[in-house]
Amino acid sequence: MEEYLIEVKKGGSIETLKSFCASPIEVLDSMISFSDISHIYKITHAKTNESWNFDNSALEDLRQLRNVIDDEATILNELRRK
Repeated sequence: MEEYLIEVKKGGSIETLKSFCASPIEVLDSMISFSDISHIYKITHAKTNESWNFDNSALEDLRQLRNVIDDEATILNELRRK
């Protein structure tokens, strides 16, 4: 697992969260799961400082798609294969 810092808008304020995941895609999936996060601005790998910005125009669509899948193990297995 790798450490990532995620800049988000949560409850009306901008916060930096920490997550331990296998990839930035897995981090994004975990942030999509939190309904109180209204924006995801940037994901940064804590060790390398490599960062990824996120286009929030698709956030609600991604949440709806994710809710269709009810098997968490399948989601994690697919994310970790990529």
